Amino acid sequence: MPDAFTREQIAASWDRCERQHRLTRDAARPILRLQASEIAPRLEQITERTGGRQGFFRQLASFAGDGKRCLVVTDADGVLVRLEMAGPWRGAEDWNGIALGSCWDERVAGTNGVAMALRAGRAFTVGGADHFYARLKPFACTGAPIFDAEGALVGAVNLVTFENGNAAEHYCARQFLDTAAERIQHQLFEQHFADSMIISVSSGAEGQALSGGGLIAVDEAGIILGATSAVQRIVGDRAPGKLKGQAFQAVFDMDSDVLAKVPERVLSIPTTTGRAMTLSAVLPKTAAPLPRTARPASPPRRRRLPPSLLELATGCKLMAARCAEAKMLFRAAMPFLVEGETGTGKSALIAALAGTSPVLKVDCATMGGTAADIDALRSVLSQARILSLMPEAAQEAATVLLDNIAEMPSEAQAELRRQLDEVEADRQGEDGEQPRIVGLSRQPLLDAVAEGRFRDDLYYLIAGARVALPPLRERAHPEMLAQVLATKIAGRRVDLSDEAAAMVRAHSFPGNVRELRAALSRALITASGDRLTPVDLRPTSIAAGAAIAAAPPAARAPRLVYDEATQIRDALTSSGWNVSEAARRLGMSRATINRKIKRHRLIRPS
Repeated sequence: MPDAFTREQIAASWDRCERQHRLTRDAARPILRLQASEIAPRLEQITERTGGRQGFFRQLASFAGDGKRCLVVTDADGVLVRLEMAGPWRGAEDWNGIALGSCWDERVAGTNGVAMALRAGRAFTVGGADHFYARLKPFACTGAPIFDAEGALVGAVNLVTFENGNAAEHYCARQFLDTAAERIQHQLFEQHFADSMIISVSSGAEGQALSGGGLIAVDEAGIILGATSAVQRIVGDRAPGKLKGQAFQAVFDMDSDVLAKVPERVLSIPTTTGRAMTLSAVLPKTAAPLPRTARPASPPRRRRLPPSLLELATGCKLMAARCAEAKMLFRAAMPFLVEGETGTGKSALIAALAGTSPVLKVDCATMGGTAADIDALRSVLSQARILSLMPEAAQEAATVLLDNIAEMPSEAQAELRRQLDEVEADRQGEDGEQPRIVGLSRQPLLDAVAEGRFRDDLYYLIAGARVALPPLRERAHPEMLAQVLATKIAGRRVDLSDEAAAMVRAHSFPGNVRELRAALSRALITASGDRLTPVDLRPTSIAAGAAIAAAPPAARAPRLVYDEATQIRDALTSSGWNVSEAARRLGMSRATINRKIKRHRLIRPS
């Protein structure tokens, strides 16, 4: 249903049409049409103001490829200057009476999608009986305003279709056009402020990939030169009024030099809503490179790159086979299920497969059965379908990741089933790229079906293909994975001693790779060298010893000799020959460790 703002705006428009514009609802020919000679200069102007990227509108028209829709581009006065359709309709000047040169200004055409989008400054849908003129009742028009680099209104991009009463389609069209208009402004903004530092701002809201980012241009003094229309929505109460002319530090509580010193890194700052706002900067191409020694006052959080499939499968042929199977399913873009104990790498596997393509994640364990939860799920699935239709995503469809799918409430399961049916119908109709649907589960999903907690029809839709990841204790060479992870965490090559490798093989790791990574991160904090020993992994060694004692003889890893001299040498090496620190790690006094150093004739390396 339309929101309160939409209903209020349409009612106000109807009132203006009757009282101010003196329009009659049943007019036979209500739409004014300009001559070709009047259209040409308007088209030339909007082409110039949008950077001459006419191919972008043609790409967007592929969304209307079945002839049931058309893409309309109007100028700021609401005059139709481009009419785009795909397939055999390409190049036509008319679509069901909607023609080049027609004027959609409210004073002429009454309440309609073009006029409302231009007036409201946001994406807007007018469908069916909401049109003031009765002759427009069969249509639904969704428009989104286009702004230039400095925020001035250029025109609107609009999608016109037949009205079928489907509110979900209107929602989908609004997000699609809003994102398209936003990307046009981003391109113009980057060109206009090419000589300034440009800072990208995003809300960091999970599951909201569309219309989530904006750009800010900042000069050398830290003063904001301009911002795209999305920025004001993201910063909210931080910057009342226009951003232009304000100090960047006053708005974001940080000096822009922090971003300039380490460009293209990501900083995260809190907001009043509890969500993180992320910032990163791109320096102008003409700027001289900063010295490598330059560092920000506080270290920024680095963007975490997705792991590779080769890394995930390190030392285990079974894991390599599972990764290869998932890769084939992912490329085929068919729904599939990834099962495995916590920490086995389910999310990391999808991140490696997706690469740079968009991934929208939904944690089903946090969902309830309320209407808001269902709307949130519907929103994520709709955004994924829109992203898959965008020109930049033509080769890589978006992925919807349903984490903890076994815990999805029944109401959400019904909505997911309906959405999957629509995706499957679109795929069979070859209506462009469709999003990938991937479910993740910590326990076998079939158990939830048997217990009546998960629909069997939905199970066979989502789990027609299933990939089971092995736990770390079943991998052939977990110590090889440990070495790779330690090297990646430290940013330099790190090796494991034979005793430390044996400890890793012996530990059961109930938390799997997640537990291993945490143990290695903890060890690398205290280790001063490039070789981890059992002393560095001491917090894990207690659990490892318990696991060895509990395991049957056939399953136990071979015990390597780890005598007192080696243990003390490892502790000294790990602590950089700080005797007090080595004694603390071994649980002995400084006098005791000094006696043992003399007994075993250990000499500090020069």
